[in-house]
Amino acid sequence: MLTALLVLCHPGAAAEPDGEQFIAVSDLHFDPMADSALVDRLAATAAGAWAGILAQPGATRISRYGQDTTYPLLQSALQEMRATLPHPAFLLVPGDFLAHSFRKKFDAAAAEHTDARYRAFVVKTMQFLAGQLQAAFPGTPILPVLGNNDDECGDYMLHPGGPFLRDALPIVRALLGGGVGANFDRDWTATGSYDVAHPTLPAVRVIFADTVFFSRNYRDACGAGGGDPGGKTLDWLRDRLTVAREAGQKVWLLYHIPPGIDVYATLHGAGCPKAMVPFWAPSYAVRFAELMDEFSGTVAASFAGHTHMDEFRLTGAAGGFVLVVPALSPIFGQNPAFQVFAYDAAGGVLDRTTPYLANVAAAAGGAAAEWRAEPSFTKTWMLPRVDGSTLQTLYDRIDGDRDAGTLWLLRYAASRAGFWPLPPEQGLVPKPIFAAYRCAIGNLSVAEFRACYCDASTSSLRAERSNPVLCAGPRIASPAARNDGCTRE
Repeated sequence: MLTALLVLCHPGAAAEPDGEQFIAVSDLHFDPMADSALVDRLAATAAGAWAGILAQPGATRISRYGQDTTYPLLQSALQEMRATLPHPAFLLVPGDFLAHSFRKKFDAAAAEHTDARYRAFVVKTMQFLAGQLQAAFPGTPILPVLGNNDDECGDYMLHPGGPFLRDALPIVRALLGGGVGANFDRDWTATGSYDVAHPTLPAVRVIFADTVFFSRNYRDACGAGGGDPGGKTLDWLRDRLTVAREAGQKVWLLYHIPPGIDVYATLHGAGCPKAMVPFWAPSYAVRFAELMDEFSGTVAASFAGHTHMDEFRLTGAAGGFVLVVPALSPIFGQNPAFQVFAYDAAGGVLDRTTPYLANVAAAAGGAAAEWRAEPSFTKTWMLPRVDGSTLQTLYDRIDGDRDAGTLWLLRYAASRAGFWPLPPEQGLVPKPIFAAYRCAIGNLSVAEFRACYCDASTSSLRAERSNPVLCAGPRIASPAARNDGCTRE
């Protein structure tokens, strides 16, 4: 049945993209400690020579489900990106370059694991990844985003004005190439945010706002604290949006953590109506929503990562939306994937296509990697382009059309049907779980999500056994955890 649903036949014709194209690859979570025996050699070697160490015979294979990105997976993905789109206008990387538990893995593998040695290893890892991207696409602008794992202090602990931002400055400058303004160094070292010219569109600015500071999990553990980097980032964002609007420019907004509800945490809380868990602290979420309303005519598109899934969210502003790019790392159980976007001269998104690794288990065992591409957004949903109106149509459709809902679940995990396992004895898709994931698309505030989700969480939706079935919290706890997609960190 899933094969038959690869293209839904709804009225209307899909337009073929005729604009420029770029590649987006998110949540690389590269793990240079995947083979612990190599760590001391890597630590003693310049980043430019790491490939010679990582590519040795007997080195780690392509990542399995429940594991972060190994060197072979990174190389396979870069090769597929080049084959898919040899000359993209630019690359977008929406955050989380570093593997999960980076310090813990380094300390366990390295003979010398002082703070200084670890800081140097983090910098080399960032340099190595930047070099791999640049070697794959020489001369191509690369727009990087910092994620919650991208820091030497720890997860959700980026130190404003701290050493990681200073160390990363020349790396990020080199990735961006041209279009960097006079205030770039100041803005980056302060909070890791930046505002640059669009690589190809003179009438569009690209603004990266570090939403890690908005997270309910954020703390400045390595700094003095008390400086409210989230508030400063919002003040800075408002200023940058104002400048763009006054100049008559549109904006592409980049960030790592999207706004809205953390569905996994919500499903594992106390349930309706109490435990509605947002990604961001409420005060920042409210201010951000106000900005999106105020600048709804300026922000043309938004891009994020973090959830590891192929999803989207409607921001509530007039036509506002954020497109979430799926992860390369398969640690949370989806297929490794990247996306190709087509866009027009006005900064609108025409289409997006998702190439994904289809044989993860076999490739992890040594088989050749098999990459496939899903039919594009416009061909799959028979919608003319990717914008607030069409995404609203899709949001409505997946609730009222069972086939659309089933296909949406498949696409959510980058075409891994096994992400939603069906226990042999179970013949029902729990409607509360489906409702939670769907309601998260169009209801970003706690109050809106509660009204949508809790009202829909009292019944079950019958499904055939061939359909993918939701489980509460489809994420992998660790590389040693069971790989059925129903556990999470």
